Amino acid sequence: MTLPAPPLRLLLIEDDEDDFLIIRDLLREAGNLHYVLDWVDSFERGRCAIDSGVHDLYLIDNRLGSDSGLELVRHASARSMHQPLILLTGQDDSELDARALELGASDYLVKGQFDGRLLGRSIRYALERASARERLGRSDSRAALLQRCLEASYNGVVIVDAQAPDQPIIYANPAFERITGYREEEILGRNCRFLQGNQPYQPALEEIRRSLAEQREVHVVLRNFRKDGSAFWNDLYIAPVPDERGVVTHYVGVQNDISERKRFESELAYNASHDVLTGLPNRSLLEDRLLQGCQIARRYSRELAVMLIDLDGFKPINDTFGHAVGDKVLVEVAQRMGAQIRPGDTLARLGGDEFVVLLPDLAHGEDVLLVAERLIRSISRPYHLNELELHVTASIGITLSDGEIEQPMKLIQQADLAMYQAKQHGRNNYQWYTEHLNQEVSERMTLRNELQKAIAGMSFELHYQPQIDTRSGLVIGSEALLRWPHAERGMISPLRFIPVAEDTGQIIPISQWVLDTACRHNRQLLDRGLARGAISVNISAVHFLRSNFIETVRRALDSSGLPANLLELEITESVLLKNAERAIYLLHELKKIGVGLALDDFGTGYSSLSYLKDLPIDKVKIDRSFVQELISDPRDAAITQGIISMAHHLDLKVVAEGVETPEQAAFLERNQCDAFQGFLYARPMPFAELEGYLQRQAALAMAGH
Repeated sequence: MTLPAPPLRLLLIEDDEDDFLIIRDLLREAGNLHYVLDWVDSFERGRCAIDSGVHDLYLIDNRLGSDSGLELVRHASARSMHQPLILLTGQDDSELDARALELGASDYLVKGQFDGRLLGRSIRYALERASARERLGRSDSRAALLQRCLEASYNGVVIVDAQAPDQPIIYANPAFERITGYREEEILGRNCRFLQGNQPYQPALEEIRRSLAEQREVHVVLRNFRKDGSAFWNDLYIAPVPDERGVVTHYVGVQNDISERKRFESELAYNASHDVLTGLPNRSLLEDRLLQGCQIARRYSRELAVMLIDLDGFKPINDTFGHAVGDKVLVEVAQRMGAQIRPGDTLARLGGDEFVVLLPDLAHGEDVLLVAERLIRSISRPYHLNELELHVTASIGITLSDGEIEQPMKLIQQADLAMYQAKQHGRNNYQWYTEHLNQEVSERMTLRNELQKAIAGMSFELHYQPQIDTRSGLVIGSEALLRWPHAERGMISPLRFIPVAEDTGQIIPISQWVLDTACRHNRQLLDRGLARGAISVNISAVHFLRSNFIETVRRALDSSGLPANLLELEITESVLLKNAERAIYLLHELKKIGVGLALDDFGTGYSSLSYLKDLPIDKVKIDRSFVQELISDPRDAAITQGIISMAHHLDLKVVAEGVETPEQAAFLERNQCDAFQGFLYARPMPFAELEGYLQRQAALAMAGH
């Protein structure tokens, strides 16, 4: 049988009998407090009672006649008493409050401002804290080490009373004070919920309530608030603490401020879905927005528009002024575009100078045009950076959808195709995506793949079209023409595959093969006595402007053994558009080697004639577009006459392409054109047929002679 615990011995040191009676009555109302109350009415008797140490708790009035109750608190503290002291005062004075606690009082109560319940709770908390300190003080070195560990711990630690109403905090270590900003006296006796501030409805709180009700441990992350009002993320572990009988008497909470980790995680999540430079959504987030946009379009029978915007003229800014200036331009472009769209729209950066605008909720598809025009105007305004005035424009591709698309990202591809159409239409404009465009691009992709296979096996042919001297009627040379005999499609026109090859860079190995093969063939004709002048080879502007082009020509001549004067290179005026100064330099270098030079398709390309006098060329070739209609169109006739006259004044020979009728030949002959090339004289033919043709020409020449 367990004996009942002896009553608490409380001593009230109070010089006013009325106050004694009030305190006595309040204690009777405290409830759940088994005690005996003693009373002394002077400072000296109080000090003697404290020295005797026979009471469990002391209630000390702050004013004892002319003496101060604080002196009794100081006296008790000097004697290292373990019994708690509660200071009673007639006025609310925060400085006095702090002073009392600093000297060692367990609590501070203002007369007239507490009832029996509050007095009882203060006594219980004071005794609990004193008891805890006493138990710790009596514990062995292991317990002392544990205390030092708690005090030194980087993590905040609190202990709450599981059996007291509202489960108040009875212990908080310095780390808890550091993390929360509250002092110990502001923490003790309060429920931990005060840290929740104005967010008492967090999901993790319900988990805590369930775990406390079931007296089990729990691990949650809470958003708490410091004393200064700033928020922090609290990684909190709570565990029940049972006594020797297994009864849970306390809970211990260990908290860690993980705000920095949360911020880092938030930054990682943000950077994973946003462009670091502009802060715009990136491709990853755009995919989600695009999926949502399709869902909205389907659900509400609306239209979804996707615009892909690529900046025109941005690369020279990066190359000339550096990436720092280029980045500032990109940031301002993003800001300008963001100002032109609705809050529910999405502006994303794909990378480089490519952006996407997603308009997910359009009543009419044509509404996108207003946005596109605003974007073009906004982007084209000057950019003033570091005393520079910079200019860029935008090419925009637009596609529409009703949301019924299996793979929404295909809309980006469609807008991309339309954007390239805008580039080809002169830039600084917008173009719509069409199914025809898709078929055209698909055909180009197929052609590109097939072309790569042809390059791997060099399954091309060269056909040759003779050039005829106007006066003698004899062959004075031949033009090498590239042909691609496809196993399934038959002969593929150069007009179809050459532009693809130039766009992809595949033209370089093709052009090299043509040059090598033409030189080898003309060397064979020379060895058989059939060579009739130079073989003309068309050179792509892409290949011509390569840094090693001159060496390429030298190697072709050296490997074939062909004299340089039996090779003629034909270039178009377009090479001057890309880099006129370099083109002129390369032509002079080629002239030093000794090869012939011809300007092909004259009159259809570069409009300025100022460079013509600087070009070391031997002849010009009149484009077939002028020859075709020169009999029926006086304008073509006049242009042709002008070209011939101008070329002769510059000591250049003139070759007319596409001569198909005697009338055309007669006109050209009357106007002193130097040579003809066309179906009237010979169609392009394989090399074997060219040999036979030249043999027949040689035989006719001998017979005529």
